[in-house]
Amino acid sequence: MADLVSDATRKSFAALGSVTAVIPARNEAGAIAAVVAAARELVTEVIVVDDGSSDDTAARAAAAGARVVRIAPGRGKGNALRTGVTAAQGQTIVMLDGDGQDDPQDLPRLLERLAAGADPVVGTRFVAAVDRNAIAPLDRVGNRLLTALLNLLYGVKLTDTQAGFRAISRALWQSLPLTAQGFEIETEVLVRALQAGANVQEVAVGRRPRHHGERVLHRVRDGLAILGCMVRLRVS
Repeated sequence: MADLVSDATRKSFAALGSVTAVIPARNEAGAIAAVVAAARELVTEVIVVDDGSSDDTAARAAAAGARVVRIAPGRGKGNALRTGVTAAQGQTIVMLDGDGQDDPQDLPRLLERLAAGADPVVGTRFVAAVDRNAIAPLDRVGNRLLTALLNLLYGVKLTDTQAGFRAISRALWQSLPLTAQGFEIETEVLVRALQAGANVQEVAVGRRPRHHGERVLHRVRDGLAILGCMVRLRVS
């Protein structure tokens, strides 16, 4: 790992085994190479799941050192993450976006908490100071509402249930009955982990403004899918 990881922290990571970063991406050619290069400094393996990009996302990711797995266009983030974890060789999985908004240098924080016994670890964007342009006001409000509802339904006190920047043991991931296709994957993983009695914890991470690519998340459609997933898993 890079020099930003202390010797003591490095030793604590030994129990985590090999670490794979799984990065779902669609038309992120402008950012993906930098994300892959930074992640490779900190993990054992980087897998980019290319969700039918029409640009050269896959080629740039491969040139930067990632193993690229391609899926059919529009299969969704949930499908991309599940495909990536299946292909991963690591005993520990970290997940981050390919648009450059997640900072790979925050990975040691997540891994350190995982090594201390949490599983999964969620990188919350609403504890540390975050660039005001990194999260649109409507997205911030929507996230707050969904987080408040999940906390109410499941009796927890989380601050960012929709964060995609996470670390989880491969063993826990494989034990969870995950079927989500789209952006509701974050909610499904959290709820299934809570239902399994897992030790879900958060750590503060940064968030950077998007400078490349186009937004994929659809506020109304995906927001309703997330809400539906949350409620369905509570009453089922």
